Amino acid sequence: MMDSSVYAAKPEPVPRPSLGLYAWFGIPVPITDRLKMIHDAGFESTGLWWEEENEQRRRLRHLLPNLVRRIGLHIDNFHAPYAGCNALWSSNDEDRETMVRRHTGWVEDCARHGVETLVMHVTQGTATPPPNNAGLHSLRRIVDAGEANGVTIAIENTRSTAHIDWLLERIPSHRLGLCYDSSHDWLYSAEPGALLRRWAARVVTTHFSDTDGRRDQHWLPRLGVVDFPAIRDAGPWPWFDGCFMLEVVPQRRKQSAEAFLNDAYRAAQCLAAEFAA
Repeated sequence: MMDSSVYAAKPEPVPRPSLGLYAWFGIPVPITDRLKMIHDAGFESTGLWWEEENEQRRRLRHLLPNLVRRIGLHIDNFHAPYAGCNALWSSNDEDRETMVRRHTGWVEDCARHGVETLVMHVTQGTATPPPNNAGLHSLRRIVDAGEANGVTIAIENTRSTAHIDWLLERIPSHRLGLCYDSSHDWLYSAEPGALLRRWAARVVTTHFSDTDGRRDQHWLPRLGVVDFPAIRDAGPWPWFDGCFMLEVVPQRRKQSAEAFLNDAYRAAQCLAAEFAA
């Protein structure tokens, strides 16, 4: 059993909106060094992948939140694993129940560690069942867990905006919102920017990156085809109090971690300044 002391650290207040960088930025650096480098580059926040598949990492993940806070970063969110998430929409009760229980467990993990948001995918790939009442019931149960634990569920736009619309239209809870991913929007949406315009008031956090329009490249903003002025005009940014989170890796393979993080911080600063104008 995990020592309860791993839950002892309390989250520190962070200015809102904050500038964040996802904890994995594509350069293999030990996690402690990686987090310190993110902090030293100027970022205030990070997001953590909530490991599930690897048994050793699954045990060690509970040590990470205290480590992040000792380094001086705020944890904006845990990102839930998404393997098998299509089962949330399944007509098979057992498959659906398994996936709901996994997510409610991750909601409880957020609460234990004082993390306010769980980012999750509601579709994976192209074989997702169409929006249906089984999926609606699944998400309502996960959101109920969020309401009970003081955790907000942020569903990330991936390949299907129809599933995002279906859920946000039918679950008006303040504990269900959108994690807006700019590259996914430009890669997979029939009308990029439309989802953000519809649900600007429900944006909880962000995954900002750029793409070449063919693959999810996770480039820094303005290195690809994403129209960031359109995102500025569509979004809630003048009153947004969440995190401008970059989810990015270097475009140039040989760039040093320090140089890349400095470029990333400047990109985040420019984005936040432009969006706030």
